[in-house]
Amino acid sequence: MLDLTTLQVASISSRLAFVMVFLVTLLRHPREIYFGVWASALCSSLVASFLMLGDPPSVPLNAAKGSVVYILYGASLALSWVGLRLFYERTPRIPLTFVLILASGLPYGVLQQAGASMPWSLTTVFGCIALSTALCILEILRTPASMRLWTQYVVLLGFSGYLCTFLLSIGAVHFASERLASPESGIYPLVFDLWCGVFIQVGYLAMVGERANLKISRLAETDPLTGLANRRGLFAAINRRASPASPPPRCAILLADIDHFKSLNDTYGHDGGDAVLIGFAERLRNVVRKNDIIARWGGEEFLIVLDQATDDVDPAVAAAERLRRAVAGQPFTVNGAAVTVTASIGVSIVAAGEVGIEPALARADAALYAAKRDGRNRVCLERPLSQPDIKAARTEPLSGLRGAMDAIQIAGQPRSEPA
Repeated sequence: MLDLTTLQVASISSRLAFVMVFLVTLLRHPREIYFGVWASALCSSLVASFLMLGDPPSVPLNAAKGSVVYILYGASLALSWVGLRLFYERTPRIPLTFVLILASGLPYGVLQQAGASMPWSLTTVFGCIALSTALCILEILRTPASMRLWTQYVVLLGFSGYLCTFLLSIGAVHFASERLASPESGIYPLVFDLWCGVFIQVGYLAMVGERANLKISRLAETDPLTGLANRRGLFAAINRRASPASPPPRCAILLADIDHFKSLNDTYGHDGGDAVLIGFAERLRNVVRKNDIIARWGGEEFLIVLDQATDDVDPAVAAAERLRRAVAGQPFTVNGAAVTVTASIGVSIVAAGEVGIEPALARADAALYAAKRDGRNRVCLERPLSQPDIKAARTEPLSGLRGAMDAIQIAGQPRSEPA
């Protein structure tokens, strides 16, 4: 049989260990303030546990000691809520936090001094602490998809266990007061408290680690200048959309290149060139749809993957034209000067039966080359060689770059002269 004092010491020891871990981590990462808040939450429950050491839970606390102990336990859960809000980059609600902390214990002392019954005094304690616990649960559940972590459900499990315990305790103090007075009644809450506490504290550390790994992964897949996906990020995004049980998703490839970018760099310097790249990326974002993928392909080249359900090339060409007009339609501000920038765009589609985007990418690259060759600031299209109009247009097999270039059609003409 478990000994009550042994369980209390074990509870204190585990909390003390996690406090040390959180404080050491805070010293290493001083900007991660939530570590300090979570350490404060543990310190509150740690002090309360010291005050309760040796006291059997079946014996009611007097008004003064009960107010202090329950305020400390309430502070533990209210500060856990503040730490979660900071972790999820939300503004902590300080006034409400203080209300939750004080309401956890002060009503108990007031009601006891006024001669109220113990069940109703404890009901105020468990009800307020349950409210703080429910806020922690809601904070986790309202996490946006971009910040959702698998490990947060470990913390959610711990807080859900606490919430169920507090709600059941409200019923128990009213309908099972005789059982609560037995010496064994304090054993099970302490065991459950240890179980939930470990889930929550280990879950906190796991959440921080998982989010850090996700940030590293995103940095590895993101172009640092424009914030767009890099090559690795592009293929990772495509692979995430692919399903082994279904055919590869249909899409169109747009390969855009800023015209005369070297001249821009020579005239306005690398800072000016970077400003053009950042502005160009922003205009691409404003034109494409939410489900389309944009990546900086390298240097001044950008790759756009458009969701497309059919072999119809018209939507892809229309999208490319919108991109071209968005770039050329308004000057860029470079070092305080208004600079006209244009782009050449090659277009192709992933044909039925093609497993990856590489064949379509090669066609889009050839189409981009044709747009540059034919005067820039235009959209060129290259259809898959298997399409009927291409087959009908040629009388003998084509090979090499020349053959690829002969299959290219100019799909849009510029509305202004190339820069």
